[in-house]
Amino acid sequence: MNSKPTLLITDDETRLARSLEIALTSNSYRIITAHTAADAIDLAISEHPEVILLDLKLPDSDHLNPLNKLKVILPESKIIMMSAHGDIQIAVEAVKQGAYDFITKPFDVDVIRSRITPWLESSREQVPELRKFVGQSLALKNLLEQIQLVAKSPARNILLKGESGTGKTAIAHEIHCQSKCSDAPFIEVNCAALPESLLESELFGAEKGAYTGAYKRRKGLIEQADGGTLFLDEIGELSLPTQAKLLTFLESYRYRSVGSEVEKNADIRVIAATNKDLQQASEAGEFRADLYFRLNIMPLTLPPLNHRLEDVPELLEYFAELMAKRQSTLPIQFDKETLKVLSSFSWPGNIRELRNIVERLSVLYSGALITRNMLPVEFFDGNHAQSNVAPDLSQAETSHTDELPESMDEYLATAERDIILKALKQTSGHKTKAAELLNISRHAFKRRLQKLGIDV
Repeated sequence: MNSKPTLLITDDETRLARSLEIALTSNSYRIITAHTAADAIDLAISEHPEVILLDLKLPDSDHLNPLNKLKVILPESKIIMMSAHGDIQIAVEAVKQGAYDFITKPFDVDVIRSRITPWLESSREQVPELRKFVGQSLALKNLLEQIQLVAKSPARNILLKGESGTGKTAIAHEIHCQSKCSDAPFIEVNCAALPESLLESELFGAEKGAYTGAYKRRKGLIEQADGGTLFLDEIGELSLPTQAKLLTFLESYRYRSVGSEVEKNADIRVIAATNKDLQQASEAGEFRADLYFRLNIMPLTLPPLNHRLEDVPELLEYFAELMAKRQSTLPIQFDKETLKVLSSFSWPGNIRELRNIVERLSVLYSGALITRNMLPVEFFDGNHAQSNVAPDLSQAETSHTDELPESMDEYLATAERDIILKALKQTSGHKTKAAELLNISRHAFKRRLQKLGIDV
């Protein structure tokens, strides 16, 4: 595996792709290029690029087909669509379907660089983050012991159960890394993003001429994972017909590529993950019982964060240091009262929610000591707090006794304006990224800008 992060540029105009490659050349990441959708997908499977610049119009595919396929193959990669001015409506639809952003031709290279560099430079921290488990709780220790046993077992089917945000992808990576096939490929498939019409060709591959647009033989994800691990995330989202096809494969680990009469054997381990109760879903007729039993040979249940609240302070410190490295700033810290609030919160979004909160606070209060009045209002909502922790009003009173606003509305508008301006400054005026940092939709963010008279 390459030590440097990778940028994949895909454009059918060879000169344009080459010009972008030259303009974006950097010692901190490497660049690969493709000129067709088929070549882009093959490179994505083999090279695992962190960022993909993808032209909207490629000669061998419909507009959004490459995007949909790449989102299945590499759900964590950032895909930025490139389009002409007349394609804006389609480009907006692409963002709705999973593209991270889009840029219009002719290009401003500085704008492109500003959008891709943060993800390419931060990718080096992403791998250790996935494999690092923070905390000393008994629940975490028990889980890590189970991971070690399962990873070294001969079991070929493993089922990860747990709420959304508990770290099922990280656990799947760790099982793979502790297994005897750790040097072999780890291929992740987001089942929720896998269209039923693409199942066979994406999983099993296709021969040249097997269907319209199959200009050459293409390896499926199963073949790419040969000798290693195939991770099927969100398996509970598969349709019943898709479940039947998967069951057929899991019964023998033999398959045929689309358009081929030759049967192949897959030497892989399959790890499936779900936040659904598959047994209950099978009883309701929403998930095949035979597939559930086939997958449930070696189950692992991940504890929610509210079952290991003693790990919260260590997790906060870990993510604060991680965000500080990415932003080249000092890490935020938390005073005792703030730690008390955060350690009594129910964390319905689990570790993912905790990480997002730390990222937001790191942007808004870079290097600061976080106090209770800096926390979002949901931390004082009785529906989510596990103990009655009231906001510290004394601190707010002392900090505003000199200059009180004329009304509460004025006070809230001023506070909201300051937060929005900080987010915009951190993201260099990029509204979509600022909205993500504040955990609100782009439309809601634009409404706030208009209401407060902020002109970006």
